[in-house]
Amino acid sequence: MLLTIHLISWVWLIIMVSCGLTRQSIKAANRYLILSRLGYLALIITGVYLSTKTFQAAPLLTIVKAVCGVGTIGLIEIAFARWQESHLTGKLVSLLVGGVVLTVMLGFGLHVMLTGHWL
Repeated sequence: MLLTIHLISWVWLIIMVSCGLTRQSIKAANRYLILSRLGYLALIITGVYLSTKTFQAAPLLTIVKAVCGVGTIGLIEIAFARWQESHLTGKLVSLLVGGVVLTVMLGFGLHVMLTGHWL
């Protein structure tokens, strides 16, 4: 159940960030920033719970995934701040996309390693 909420929160976060960073007005982007923070909240709560279940079996991978997740959230916040200042660069967007992909891949890898199946 919590894994499903965690995955839905990732999808929610990706949609909200994509919509927010492509808006033309700051007011509209701020709405998506607030909505993306709801996704962070769900990700952090479910992520902490899920990490307690995986830490004993794969401590290093769990720590790396957690650090990547927090780093990705930080990159999202930086991207929104830079967008509001009109200083959002392609390099930052590429780094953000890479962070999301890496974090999601680590999460799936952790799940597959511990359960032996994809979902």
